[in-house]
Amino acid sequence: MLLQKYFETRLDMIEASLKQYISPQTAPAKELKKATRYAIFPGGKRWRPLLLLAMYDMLTGMKGKSMAEALKAATALEIAHNAALTHDDLPFLMNRTERRAAPALHMKYDNTVGILAGDALYALAFEILSDITPPSKALACIRILSISTRTYGLIGGQAVALESKHRVMKLNTLRYIDSKKVGSLLQAGADMACVLAGAEENTRQIMSGYALNLGLAYQMIEDINKDYKHGSEDIDFDEDYVPASKRTYTGFLGFDKARLAVEKMLDESLRMISPFEHTDVLVEFVQMIKENLP
Repeated sequence: MLLQKYFETRLDMIEASLKQYISPQTAPAKELKKATRYAIFPGGKRWRPLLLLAMYDMLTGMKGKSMAEALKAATALEIAHNAALTHDDLPFLMNRTERRAAPALHMKYDNTVGILAGDALYALAFEILSDITPPSKALACIRILSISTRTYGLIGGQAVALESKHRVMKLNTLRYIDSKKVGSLLQAGADMACVLAGAEENTRQIMSGYALNLGLAYQMIEDINKDYKHGSEDIDFDEDYVPASKRTYTGFLGFDKARLAVEKMLDESLRMISPFEHTDVLVEFVQMIKENLP
């Protein structure tokens, strides 16, 4: 009950902050402003900013310390995530026509607006980070988000995914793609939480590893559920090569090995945070992800 209240309270804070920063739907560029709002609202689970705030709370000892700067970082992180989704859905990238049970932004508007909306959201994310005080922490957070989205981060993961589309793919390539496309922003959130809380480098590495494990486990469960739903349990598995139609963790490993890999990853996440106090919320994140295993 207390954890549920915690999540509800933090989610309300995130939603209010997002509404504060997203432009009103007025001229000039009214259509673009409407599109950026469409990209953000209604949102998904918001678990990237929720995780950032949970880590900040844990690292500051749940002492009721001001959340203002951490909330700015969480807001910027969620906006950057939605910028990435907006670009990712475009026809010349992943060509998704739906997002969150609604038309993808480029279907609601058009491809040009989709590009501009994604660009505008990325710019807004960095603007919000620049408002963090003190300036030294603002600069550190800007650098973290920059690294997590550039060629060695999220955008690089997307590039490798496109390069691999018509090539032989190995399991390590799939892991690399997901570590960048899914894991990099989660790790950025962990890093920013640590910077804002004044955590030591060793703690920062642990929190980053925990976040990456959660992201990879979540993506693996998505694959398991999708393939299980479509009755793919009878296909032949090969850890070195699978056809393009089966480039999922279950396609490489099979259901049993994929499940085992997820369980080991989540258990490792719990082990990582075991030396710390006030970890109830982080433990709950692991449990929530684990509950999605079929």
